[in-house]
Amino acid sequence: MVLQKSTAEACNETDALLQVKFNITEEEWDSSRPPYYSFRDGAFLRLQGNEVQHYENFADVRNYAACLPKDQCSEVVVAGLPKDAYEVSFDGKSVDIGHEFFFDGNPVTSTKVGANCTKPLICEDTETLLEIQYWSRIFESFKAYSFRVEDKEGGTVLSGKPRMYSLEQSYACLPKDDACYTFLVGGMDHLSAYSVIFDGKLVRSSDSWLFDSVRFGGSCEPLCNQDDESVIEFFLYDSNDWPGVGYEYKWDLNVTNPSSSETVSSGVVPMGLGVSPLVHKIMCVPKSSCSSFYISAPNVNREVVYQVPAENTTNTTDWNDIVWVNVTRNETRSLRPAYSLTMDNVSYRKIRWTSPEIRGFGSDNQTTNMGSCTVEGLCDVQTQDLFDLELHRSATLEKWRLVTWNFGYTEYETADEWQLQNLLRFVYYNDGAYDLDSTYGAIECVPKDGCDLSFNMTPGSPVDSYTVKKNGIQLDHSIEEGVLYGYKLMTPFGQNCSPPSNSLSGDAIAGIVVGSGHITFVYLPWVGCVVAVGAIVFGLVWYKRRQAPSSEEEVAEDPLRESLL
Repeated sequence: MVLQKSTAEACNETDALLQVKFNITEEEWDSSRPPYYSFRDGAFLRLQGNEVQHYENFADVRNYAACLPKDQCSEVVVAGLPKDAYEVSFDGKSVDIGHEFFFDGNPVTSTKVGANCTKPLICEDTETLLEIQYWSRIFESFKAYSFRVEDKEGGTVLSGKPRMYSLEQSYACLPKDDACYTFLVGGMDHLSAYSVIFDGKLVRSSDSWLFDSVRFGGSCEPLCNQDDESVIEFFLYDSNDWPGVGYEYKWDLNVTNPSSSETVSSGVVPMGLGVSPLVHKIMCVPKSSCSSFYISAPNVNREVVYQVPAENTTNTTDWNDIVWVNVTRNETRSLRPAYSLTMDNVSYRKIRWTSPEIRGFGSDNQTTNMGSCTVEGLCDVQTQDLFDLELHRSATLEKWRLVTWNFGYTEYETADEWQLQNLLRFVYYNDGAYDLDSTYGAIECVPKDGCDLSFNMTPGSPVDSYTVKKNGIQLDHSIEEGVLYGYKLMTPFGQNCSPPSNSLSGDAIAGIVVGSGHITFVYLPWVGCVVAVGAIVFGLVWYKRRQAPSSEEEVAEDPLRESLL
């Protein structure tokens, strides 16, 4: 345990005094708070990954002092406070605080003091220094994730697996000439900040959800033919926590048009000892095509030996009289890999997937549609329509990183029909955070029920613009439906649809101009007392119905995977 000391005289001969002095005012404290605050995002000070001070309020902010070994390297992490709000000194000398990260809008710095701290490499004249800085928070420490840097041939030139609440710095000297490198990062529950610095220049600094990649170097060529091909990027991460058990995911990429469906690429993703858990693949398909990516998970079984009481001794009340015998059972492992699919920088899937299907939850396989799809090429035109959503996450940090939406039947009679309102949900396509200034899409075949269906988004979702298309035609009529706890933006899945019977009527219906996807709210005047009371009564019934689904139903996998795709 690190003991707090107040003066240098309190330290012994082998130690030196570390001091962190804060100079922030209460007004500056208030203005520096993030738009969304929680304990995990709060301000704190840590030494070697161990929390020593947490600052929930301004009154908690106080100077810190401790005796640390002179001959060891110690890491001091300060998070949630501006870099100019504090000073760090060690052994009476001021220390350069160094690089500042921003994680969900919260600044984080790491300062190393003492001896034997990692220093940048000295490269040869024909080489250039690559530096990877990676900040990870504690919640990722319970999951698995890693990064690596590949050369032109796909060989690994640098890799790492960061620790919790620590700023990792990794270095490599790489050849300058004919250079093109790819930085890859991913994991099971990954939302951490990184910076890639090459030849002294910042290539990228980001805190992407689950996966990210960046190419750098002076000799990088386009991944696909830019004139007539689209780029599909596939990531998968599986921590494979059954040592010695190997298995494979199978995948298949089809290009679909009204007259045919052709497999353009297929393969397997092996998992096991000596295999990297982080998989990355680039595929090229004809530009403006409709592509369907199919992935299936294996059934992974193993024999496990358990000790159980023998049948003839189970009735005894004396523990010492129980006879234990070995029983061999066949267990099926529940897989939960994370994977993502993007096409021309539009993200169509970025989730943690549960497989196999057990008692109606999870799925054995999934299909992701991407690109320029048509109802004739993808769906049964007699019974299905094509739903095509594209939205753009705003570039500024707001309260939430999550965009919540659903698509399904606008009305239903009983609580048992609750899932009909959620034929499609945001969690089927992105079950975590939406990266800033990024585009997301979802393409599915849905029942041919027109105005009975609607697309709904929670107001306040951090979206700059969005479009909903039915069979290639953009729908531009949206209304705002009132419910007991707030409102939702609703786009009926048809032309000239009248408002649903359970929406607010008269002056209480808000106008929303969608046009090219931009949302404009119109003032909602108060309505009469009778209408208000009626709305409250209806709202209570509406709310009660929505409490019926269990928590398991809330996280169920895509129900359309068999019937609609």
